[in-house]
Amino acid sequence: MRAVVFERHGDPAEVLRLVTLPEPRPAPGEVRVRVLARPVNPSDLLFVRGEYGRRGDFRELETSEGPLRAASAGFEGAGVVDALGPGVPGAYLGAHVAVAADGTWREYVTAPARDVYRTGGVPLRAAAQLTVNPFTAALLLDRPALGPGRTLLLTAGASAVARMLVHMATARRVRCLAVVRRAAAASAVEALGAVPLVADAPGALPRMVREATGGHGADAALDAVAGAPGADVLRSVRPGGRVVVYGMLAGGPVPVPAEELVFRGLRVEGFWLPAALGELDAAARGELTRRVLAEVTGGLPGLEVEAVYGLERFGEALVHAVRPGRSGKVLLTTG
Repeated sequence: MRAVVFERHGDPAEVLRLVTLPEPRPAPGEVRVRVLARPVNPSDLLFVRGEYGRRGDFRELETSEGPLRAASAGFEGAGVVDALGPGVPGAYLGAHVAVAADGTWREYVTAPARDVYRTGGVPLRAAAQLTVNPFTAALLLDRPALGPGRTLLLTAGASAVARMLVHMATARRVRCLAVVRRAAAASAVEALGAVPLVADAPGALPRMVREATGGHGADAALDAVAGAPGADVLRSVRPGGRVVVYGMLAGGPVPVPAEELVFRGLRVEGFWLPAALGELDAAARGELTRRVLAEVTGGLPGLEVEAVYGLERFGEALVHAVRPGRSGKVLLTTG
């Protein structure tokens, strides 16, 4: 089978390569999925660069060109279960599933049966994006647990996760302020029900949030940017409010002055999807999956696809995926 791997952490354009590997066999409790589509997510690229929450699992691989010590790229995808390990119910065989696993940028992947999700009638392109962004949005929204009439500030407001958050929060009658960098993106987030804030200069955001909230400030913020802009996010939240940082688009540390914590009582925390999922028991994971599938089948925004590339064209896909102003996800496909 074909697989995209890397021998060291670094620039994805430089370190990723396509190799041919034997097809894996599922262990007890595992299924094998013939992966048909997988997205190029920011987390995939952070992982390859070595800037993710864990390092690559470098191990000896038997390629068609000889032994190679490498790690595999990709965290999610969708396809069909084509083999079962001992102890897995036969009903899994032939099921169309989304899969959360290391190394989905390959034609076949094995994973514990608990980490595959039957997708039913969900189209393949949407199913391939099921286990990262929609799960992230659903769990993030539960963190501040805002009620009707409250105000939620979202950075990277035109991103897929932010658009999902607007959709879910609006259904709870939570008012969303979506920070965007370009006026062209403002109309798109406004159409979803958010108030767009074009914060194009340092220090502008707190003033804009105060104006939008009658001087109150946002009740909570979900921040995908972090870095130096995080200071403006902190100043945009009311005393006693909550800031959840779930991305690192800007890079660098988030400046958190002690007075924000001591005198204004802000609560600042991080969110990482693998850790959040690890806190859930089987019943809670099942309920989360049902919620997400209901959102996806109900027309959840943020699952649009802008371009599709064959796996062998992963280099072109990488260039496209980091292009500013994209209107959808970039997918890698195999037959």
